[in-house]
Amino acid sequence: MLPLLLLVACGDQEAQERDLNIGDTADNVEHSDTAEESNEANADTVTWTNDTINDLVNQDGCSDYFVYLSNEEDTLSLHISGSGLALEAHQHERGVVEYTYEIDPMTDEIQPRIVALKGGFLNAWSCNDASINEPRVDAEYPAISGTMHVVVVAEGELTDWGEAPANISIELTNICFDAENAFCIDSYVLTQYIGWLPG
Repeated sequence: MLPLLLLVACGDQEAQERDLNIGDTADNVEHSDTAEESNEANADTVTWTNDTINDLVNQDGCSDYFVYLSNEEDTLSLHISGSGLALEAHQHERGVVEYTYEIDPMTDEIQPRIVALKGGFLNAWSCNDASINEPRVDAEYPAISGTMHVVVVAEGELTDWGEAPANISIELTNICFDAENAFCIDSYVLTQYIGWLPG
């Protein structure tokens, strides 16, 4: 009789452990779902303001030329792009070019593109040709006024595969954006290595 009681007792204990494991798994799934919902909710509430530029802690750049800033979550980002300044710096006898742009979307003059973005994984493919995430752009706010001063200094040598390595310094002053709730960047300065090609 004793062996039978032991088998029953062991069976009851194993069943209780299985129940506990199932309960833990269910709790983990619930907590995971809650975290994802929380992240989505946070992404929905994050938006651009006059102070957002101070939250953009990540920075990178490449090509000729593209520079971006983003917050830690990559849900807000500033993209600055233009064409050919790194190559022009290499072709200049002093290895330096300098320009000041008055941002005006109505002008026919060549200007840089400055745009503030809101979304998710905004820079998953920025200066990167191997990402598992796809960018999601929920809103895009182009710059419509202000001043951008840029200095590009050639660095190293031109390559046979089209790279023009250089350092770019950008100074933004009173850059305002086309948005329902208007916002501006009063003043911001950055320096970034550019001219290299991803991949």
